[in-house]
Order: sequence, then C-alpha cells, then structure tokens
Amino acid sequence: MLRKKLPVVTATILCLNILGLIYEFKVGQNRAIFTYGMYEGAIQDGGYLRMVVSAFLHFGFFHFASNMICLVIYGFSLENQMGSAKYALIYIIATIGSALLINFAGGTGIHAGASGAIWGLMTATLIYNLRNDLSPFYALRGIVINLIYSFSAGVSWQSHIGGGIAGLAAALALCKNNTYNDSEVTHE
Repeated sequence: MLRKKLPVVTATILCLNILGLIYEFKVGQNRAIFTYGMYEGAIQDGGYLRMVVSAFLHFGFFHFASNMICLVIYGFSLENQMGSAKYALIYIIATIGSALLINFAGGTGIHAGASGAIWGLMTATLIYNLRNDLSPFYALRGIVINLIYSFSAGVSWQSHIGGGIAGLAAALALCKNNTYNDSEVTHE
C-alpha cells in the first residue's frame, strides 16, 4: 500500500485563497478585483502582479467555494501522485498560462479566480492517468463538463483554456510513468 503524504502545496494554495477572500471582505470585492484582477493588456500596462494575485480573488463566495472544492478534488490526489514540487510547478505554470490568454484575448472584462489553474490540474490529471495506465474517465469527465460551462455567460473561457493548455504542456514535460522506490511503499 502506498503511504500518502499531507498535500502541503494544495493546503497552502487553499490558505492563500482564503486570505484573498478575507482581503476582498476587508477592502471590498469590487475594489480588490479592480486593483488586482486580470484584463486584456494588463501585462503591457505593467500589471505583472495581477497575473498571480488575480488567481486568489473571486467574484463572491459561491465562485470561491466551487473553485476550492475543485482544488481539493483534483489537487489532493494529483499532489500525492506526482509529488509536491512537480505539482506546484504545474499549478504555477497553469496560473501564468491562464493570465497570458486573458492578457492577449480577454475582451473587455476583468477576470479573477483560481479556475484557470484548476483547469491546469484537470489536464495534468488526464496526462498523469494516461501515462500511468489509470482510467482517464475521471479527468475527461471534469474537462468535458467544464468545457461546456466555460462558454457560459460571465465565465472566463480565456482563463480556463489558457490554464488548461499550460497545465497540459507542463504535465507532458513533467509526468513520466510513476515508479516508486521501496522507501515509499509499505507492506501490510
């Protein structure tokens, strides 16, 4: 039986999102998102900090809660499967990929939320499962459902697709067939 470790990166990301929610309550959601939300042309305007901070802000509690549920569902298992370092790298790359597509194809709105990075986790889960002879159904189901949802009114398809593509590319580079050494396996 494989011994699972506490997914510290996922727990840290969850805590950072909670801090983002607290910040929004303190200064006001509109002010927080106006100050740090991502928009088309933000990088050209010098808004480099927005590329990351916008991923920790949300449009209300339902948006926050739904993203955090998905973070826990995908994050805990993927971090245990891949290891914390590779997992963290995929999350960061997906966050940046999300911001880049918003920057270059974001339209007129302002974008915020962790869903682009979570899309990266979904596509990374698909690659990990395919490379390790695990069922891709779990990941594919999430991707298909969220792809349909991504083109709903008020949803940032740019964030979702940008994060998904970046997470897919990172997973292709980082996910190899999983091999465990004897120190990671316990026999019962």
